[in-house]
Amino acid sequence: MHDEDMISRRKQELRRYMLNLRNSLSREEMVKASSIIQEKVLETDEFNSSSIVGLYSPIGSEVDTSTLAKRLIESCRVLAYPRIEDKYTMVFARVRDPVIDLTLGRYGILEPLDSCEMVKPDLIIVPGLVWDEHGYRIGYGKGYYDRYLRRNPDAAMIGLAYDFQVLSSIPHSEMDVRVKLIVTERRSIRIKI
Repeated sequence: MHDEDMISRRKQELRRYMLNLRNSLSREEMVKASSIIQEKVLETDEFNSSSIVGLYSPIGSEVDTSTLAKRLIESCRVLAYPRIEDKYTMVFARVRDPVIDLTLGRYGILEPLDSCEMVKPDLIIVPGLVWDEHGYRIGYGKGYYDRYLRRNPDAAMIGLAYDFQVLSSIPHSEMDVRVKLIVTERRSIRIKI
């Protein structure tokens, strides 16, 4: 079996395992941990120095981002969310009011309307299923974030995770992009890249 096949199979196993673990959290545990994580992000230099911030619309048991969105709107900074353009391309578009400007898109995730203007975030809040202490992540396997982050290497990137989602190391390939900071309810992990 080739290395890439082994990596792909191991990633699939980790995806299934971590999704089951994450889905076993109670609503109360998710709300409490998400609140702590977002408060920690609000204190980072990356968040406070950014003028255009790309958030994700959480699905299922993902870490919530609504407090971050509220703070960006209150501080009159640009709030953006990803929109899937085609099979390989994700862009970020400005959202002035998440209630009005977001609609159900591909994969059942809220994304900006086509009428929302495209922007280039200087900070991207990155979702993931599994992380490691070196900044690598495993997402849902479609590659949208890795492709976007490779095209925009100057953007600051913060990964959000419940602490149990961060392992010491995970399988990765040359195509995987590392984030520079992972924030959990228990710790903030700065990665030297």
